Amino acid sequence: MARDAGTTSFFAVLDRVGTFVTANLLWIFCSLPIVTMPAATAGLFAILAPWARGKQPEPFAAFFGAFRQQWRKSTVIFVIDLIVASIVVANVSILARMDMGQFLTRISQVMTLFLAIVALMINLYVWPLLVTFEMPLRQIFNTAARLAFGHAIWSLGLLIAALLPLLLTLLLPAMFAVILTFATSALIVSLGSWRVIRRYVVPEELAKLEAQKTM
Repeated sequence: MARDAGTTSFFAVLDRVGTFVTANLLWIFCSLPIVTMPAATAGLFAILAPWARGKQPEPFAAFFGAFRQQWRKSTVIFVIDLIVASIVVANVSILARMDMGQFLTRISQVMTLFLAIVALMINLYVWPLLVTFEMPLRQIFNTAARLAFGHAIWSLGLLIAALLPLLLTLLLPAMFAVILTFATSALIVSLGSWRVIRRYVVPEELAKLEAQKTM
């Protein structure tokens, strides 16, 4: 009996590891055309966001289901992120040519850094909200912004934790990025954001999420 339980536990762990690696590989391969990266990111979170709620969906069904259903919204999110990133990069480029001793230059540096951090913190909630709830895009951004600002310290810590796997990849063999890196960051974001999101979910909606079958 104990042996059977141990065997079952072993295969359950193996199944979760397989799902995790599959999620990472699906995101990499489906992001190669670049224009599909937004939909692939939605697919990645569609696999890993349920893990924060104790569920493990079938990876291919979850990934490609979100890929098809959320490609429009995810593309808009990416375009907005690119616009913000362009503003940040342009400001950094301009500030690099200015006198760093000037007061206005230092203020501009702080504001540019603040804009970048806020945009990243909002993204921590945008993607899990996108694949978990049926919301208009405007509501997703408004909710994500309120959560990011309302839990600023937690969100900043979560951002640092989510970026660590990406930074560590620079020091590790490329195979780690192929197998683990992006799914690891997405899982950290999913787990951390859900701890905040679930506080504001009405009991009826939470029960509905808990009752959902894994795909």
